[in-house]
Amino acid sequence: MKKFLLTYWLGIIVLFALFYWEESPLSLFINDFQTNITSLLTSCSLSEGMVLGNKIYITDNYALVIEHACNGMIPFLFFLASIVAFPADNRHKLKWAIMGYLIISSVNIFRIWLITQFVITEKTNFTLAHDYLGNTLLIFAGLLLFFLFIKTRKKPQKVSNHKELYQASEIRPQTAQAL
Repeated sequence: MKKFLLTYWLGIIVLFALFYWEESPLSLFINDFQTNITSLLTSCSLSEGMVLGNKIYITDNYALVIEHACNGMIPFLFFLASIVAFPADNRHKLKWAIMGYLIISSVNIFRIWLITQFVITEKTNFTLAHDYLGNTLLIFAGLLLFFLFIKTRKKPQKVSNHKELYQASEIRPQTAQAL
């Protein structure tokens, strides 16, 4: 458990330094890409003309802005740090990293659509929709994905004692026959 926690927190530091720190060129590229793809896919679920760039216009004077903190990268980085720290084979980790990215990004697009629907109904619903419902949805998605990652990994088989090892082996000693 100590190894997992140490690796997890080191993973958080490294992943956020590489992919989220504002001074990192890689971070700027990835976050701009993620924000643009989130805005594009969100625009497919809203009325035409509501989304311009990374802004969702509710009225002429009121818009929601999809910023880097809203593009789904933060929950994905937490999920990624979890699977990197957990003992499993690298193929399983890679598969779940890709699936996690796709699922968390999809849940985030749904979250933005949900926030937009709440705010269209009543502008004062933003805090409820964003801070409580939307973030809870992302946390739940990340936890569920990590749970499924753990449950689907292949556990190494352990042999508890020499007797089981002997019984499991194909080689059996020949019994001596009397002459």
